[in-house]
Amino acid sequence: MTIHQVLFIVIALAILGAAIFVVTTSNLFRAALMMILTFFGVAGLFVLLDIGLFAVAQVLIYIGAISILVIFAVMLTRGMQGMVPRNSQAVAAAVVAGIIFFVLLLLFGPLRTTIDVARWPIVSLFARNVSPRDVGGVEWIPPGQPIPAVPETYIADFGRALVDLNQYLLPFLLIAFLVDVVLAGAIFIARQRRPAEVIEDRQRQAEEAAEEAEAMRRAGMTPDVAALPEGAVASTAEH
Repeated sequence: MTIHQVLFIVIALAILGAAIFVVTTSNLFRAALMMILTFFGVAGLFVLLDIGLFAVAQVLIYIGAISILVIFAVMLTRGMQGMVPRNSQAVAAAVVAGIIFFVLLLLFGPLRTTIDVARWPIVSLFARNVSPRDVGGVEWIPPGQPIPAVPETYIADFGRALVDLNQYLLPFLLIAFLVDVVLAGAIFIARQRRPAEVIEDRQRQAEEAAEEAEAMRRAGMTPDVAALPEGAVASTAEH
């Protein structure tokens, strides 16, 4: 076993462990930190593949921008401590993730699959003239064989692909729009008032403190105004 294989196993285990922790923990801040570790692991895989450009982009964009943005969104969100830590959509999310993984495995896995929608019972009514298509069958490089050399102009080709409408311009703009939406959502959530339960609880505490202060006043005792909540002080002032 070579050093590259050992590093791949270690990085892959770190990515899987961090990703599982992200989707299972109830602490959003710790989940964000584990997400950063996952991004670091993906950058390490890019380094093992000798794709320095993608590794740098992974660190600068996903770790340096998106991860920090997520952390700020979590820290700016009010009322997180009062939320129920259980995710009611965990089972549905796991099923959807499994289906997506299975579809991606068929599309990009090493097994070639032929899809003939013209023979499907209901789809054939609308797609009779569609020819069968072969998906999958991606050639994976077996261990021990050298990786094909990357062209020297791959960085320039990748830069032109990001601004080409027929290649990656639309996904690039969608990612930029997604970052803007996340930032706007974080600001909107941070500007919202606290949950109704927190407000009611504070009002109840203020009323109880005001009643206690009134009882002490009637008994001839001076209440400690500095120790009372703001609502209690206002209530005693009205009396």
